[in-house]
Amino acid sequence: MKVYDLSLNQLYRIADLLQIQVDFDVLLVETESIYEFHTLTGKPYHVGGIYVDGVIMTQPFDVLEKKGVLEQTIVHEMLHYLIQKSFTMPRWFEEGLILYLTGTRVEELKGEHRDYLERFMREVSYEDIPNLVSCYRNGNFINADLGP
Repeated sequence: MKVYDLSLNQLYRIADLLQIQVDFDVLLVETESIYEFHTLTGKPYHVGGIYVDGVIMTQPFDVLEKKGVLEQTIVHEMLHYLIQKSFTMPRWFEEGLILYLTGTRVEELKGEHRDYLERFMREVSYEDIPNLVSCYRNGNFINADLGP
């Protein structure tokens, strides 16, 4: 089984847990250089991609491949797309949820991503994820009250 098969399996497994449909109706843009990625996004070198309004923008694929994070980056940003279609979550919760469910270790992270994962792990247990996530489903007026 190839790495991208494992990544797709992970994407579908997480979507199933969150009870959301997987679709690929998103534009994937590979920038030509790290400089272009930074110029367009304002993100530092350690951030491999971003998702905004139906568009995933990444550093050059060859750079992400050399870092060993190409598939991980695309799955991570696809999860932002899928989650934002179905839920309205506080930023820390959404980012922490994605990092947690994709098995990212705190030691691998820097900056706000590290903070979001640490907060998520402190405040949310695995067993509570389905109930908390359902509170943020679009059209659901129950508030989990986890703060901004």
